[in-house]
Amino acid sequence: MKKGIQIFAGLTLLAAAAEGLILARIAIDPWRLAALLENTALVVAAFVGLTDSGFVRQLRHWAMASVGLAAGLPFLLLVPYLIFGFGTRTFSLLALGKLTAYIAIPTALLLPDRLHRREGLTWRDVVAMVALAVPVSAGWLQGIWTWPQDLYIFRPIFCVLVGGYAFIVLRGLEGVGYRLVWRRRDISEGLLNLLAFSILAIPLGIGLGFIHPHAMRPLTHGPIFQVAWLEDIARTVRPGINFFFLFVGIYLSVAIPEELLFRGVLQNILVRTIRRGPQGLYGLLIASVVFGASHLHHAPVPNWRYAIMATVAGVFYGNVYRVRGRLCASALTHALVDTIWHFWF
Repeated sequence: MKKGIQIFAGLTLLAAAAEGLILARIAIDPWRLAALLENTALVVAAFVGLTDSGFVRQLRHWAMASVGLAAGLPFLLLVPYLIFGFGTRTFSLLALGKLTAYIAIPTALLLPDRLHRREGLTWRDVVAMVALAVPVSAGWLQGIWTWPQDLYIFRPIFCVLVGGYAFIVLRGLEGVGYRLVWRRRDISEGLLNLLAFSILAIPLGIGLGFIHPHAMRPLTHGPIFQVAWLEDIARTVRPGINFFFLFVGIYLSVAIPEELLFRGVLQNILVRTIRRGPQGLYGLLIASVVFGASHLHHAPVPNWRYAIMATVAGVFYGNVYRVRGRLCASALTHALVDTIWHFWF
């Protein structure tokens, strides 16, 4: 709990410092900027806080002590939006209603499990996962964080926060492995599975007509510096900078949320449910097929090529998770696959 408070305090101070730097360079409404940055600090503090086992134990202690606390705690996640909405003057009752419903449904579904941990998969687990995934992928949470534009990144992070509370705190699901920072073996295992997937997936993707080798357009255009030698350096390192920022964005907004749902929750529960066969194999394969099927809605619908490729990728992501038991490891492979795909294919 102490660590969580330290994270929150540090991020708030960082947000204040960032506002000062931005205001020194750009003429922008300071109250709107402060609301955006404080919303970001609170959301990121919760996002990181769930990686702390002491913080999770405290949340679970409160949830087990009172059904009212168990049901009410996740609605504190509305506070960042209220700060954002009123501070940026974009508050909407419809947006508040969407977020409230998004929290309420998985919370209500898994609330009965707070006192009795279950190993096997039930219909309530499935409905809760659908309730977490569909609103984000279908764009139902658009129009909430809308200043200075519609900010997509808060949607998948909000999914992680609600899903993390529902399954890790309320349901008490063990072995989710929600971590953001890699260890050495996470990196080696992630890279090994990336290599194995690439050997299989590149010829398969080209054969299916799903991927086409190309060079990515730069994320930045025009000169960065007015000094010739600095511009030469910038031109040299720009591809690496592009790759890095694309990777970080995908890691936080795509890989971690999807790995939480499909590996940390679904594969984890399936492995505990299906006891037959090689240890963990059937759970891994089923979760991979479900992961692949979740990509059918991409244009052209049904996008069976995407579903096949995602299923194959899911096997390798699931294998990293099976070996390491940490979401950051499988998310590393996931984010690298997506970044390489966008960068060169």
